[in-house]
Amino acid sequence: MSTQPTTGGHDHGHQDHAAHNAQSDNDELEGIKMVALESAELATRSANLAVGAGENMKKATHNLEELMKANKKQHQIMLGIAGGLMFVTAIIFGTSIFTLKSRINQMDAMLASLSKRVVELNDSMEMVGSVNEGLQAMVAKQDDITKMQGSLETRLNEAIKQSESVPEKTAQQVGEKGQALAAQVKSLEGRFVQQSKALNALANQVGGLQGAVGETGSFKKEMEALARLQKERQAAENAVTIKSNANANAANQAALAAAKQRERMVQYPRPQQETTPAGASGVLSSKP
Repeated sequence: MSTQPTTGGHDHGHQDHAAHNAQSDNDELEGIKMVALESAELATRSANLAVGAGENMKKATHNLEELMKANKKQHQIMLGIAGGLMFVTAIIFGTSIFTLKSRINQMDAMLASLSKRVVELNDSMEMVGSVNEGLQAMVAKQDDITKMQGSLETRLNEAIKQSESVPEKTAQQVGEKGQALAAQVKSLEGRFVQQSKALNALANQVGGLQGAVGETGSFKKEMEALARLQKERQAAENAVTIKSNANANAANQAALAAAKQRERMVQYPRPQQETTPAGASGVLSSKP
């Protein structure tokens, strides 16, 4: 607007100028209206955009909450599954430990029984070694007894030959002793046969010892029975040997007495203190 003063000389110019000012004011008002309308439109658009952004933010927040709830459920499910797996694993681990402990106890018991079996097996092997030594000694004694039997048979033959030159009574006694000694020799031969059978059976048992480790108790009993039988047989053989030696000595003494008597009877001249022996001819045969 103009600030010039309106005087009387200038009224027409003043009116034109006022009209011009009014027109410019109207234009300015129209411009202000247009600016206000545009500002309002921009404000409306901004408000709409803000409302849309708020709605989008709200939707995004809601979606985020839903995702967080789903993730929470998934995490809870995963934690539950992991806890269940850990519980099952703990149960399996505890069961395995209990089973392993029982297996270890069984292994300890088995090792204890195995050690006992090993000790019994060592005892059995020692017994087998002693039995083998005893068998070797028995075989050696059997050879000696066989030689002794041959010498006894030789002595018996000599005693029988010598008994032909003694009186009938002495010959009968020597014959009876020889028969008894022959019977004892036969019984001794029977014992030798039984002993040979026992030796063969023992050899078979010793050969199958490794396959019968689990039956050490019965084998031990058989070894003890065999050892006892061996002692009994050895005692019987010793008794028979002693008796045979006694009979042989008696036969030898009888033969020597008969020989001395024969020598005394064939002496010439006879001793005066010698008595005439019983017999038809008064002398015995000088047959050697």
